[in-house]
Amino acid sequence: MKRFTLMLVAALAACSPTPDDDTPRPEAKPLTVYADSALTEAFTQIGKDFEASQGIKAGFVFGASSALEKLAADADVFASASVDNMKYDSKVFALNRLVLAIPQGNPKNVRVYDSFVPGAAQTSYAMCVEEAPCGAAAKNVLKNAPLRGGVPGPKAVGQDVKETLAKLTSGEVDSAFVYASDVKANPGLFSVPTRLGNEPSQKADLKFPIAIVSGSPEAKKFYDFVLSEKARAVLTDAGFELP
Repeated sequence: MKRFTLMLVAALAACSPTPDDDTPRPEAKPLTVYADSALTEAFTQIGKDFEASQGIKAGFVFGASSALEKLAADADVFASASVDNMKYDSKVFALNRLVLAIPQGNPKNVRVYDSFVPGAAQTSYAMCVEEAPCGAAAKNVLKNAPLRGGVPGPKAVGQDVKETLAKLTSGEVDSAFVYASDVKANPGLFSVPTRLGNEPSQKADLKFPIAIVSGSPEAKKFYDFVLSEKARAVLTDAGFELP
């Protein structure tokens, strides 16, 4: 009987998985992240770092926060470019600034905002649709521009900040109201601060909140990772500021 017991224990041990065997491990559930297009570069890198750290692959859907908010129930995590386009309990994880982006060398001699006035030296600009956070910010700045009669309307309008930026890089317009982080990602551009009243606006006052939508463990892990020091370093490298 003793010999049989020893043989049974040995057999069970042989069948038990060891750290070096090829027994399949259950894979972590992939997650879906909806994020404003301004976060494209930063979140793409954060997603790679997150997968390397946690073994969880994140799939991203980028677009205007105003549009994504309506669809966010399908996501695990939602990162917006405005607290006004965030209907979930959230935390502000990054800050940004609205700037006027211009090609390096300023070939059209764009001046904020004097060159937008009709005349021989008039220049054109693009902005986001007013429903998008980047458009709402631009509308607010233009409304307060120190010009009698206000600023003429944009030559082109983008559905989100990346589409707006593309209208500048393609040569369709001479300048574009985008985020400081978008200019950081495009070496061929430089930016000038927008102005409120007669004072330059340098303050990073545009808040980017993030929220867990699905409540899954994977969503919580990604949320926590975005708030980690590693992810914060990626955000600052991409031109964002921290709250």
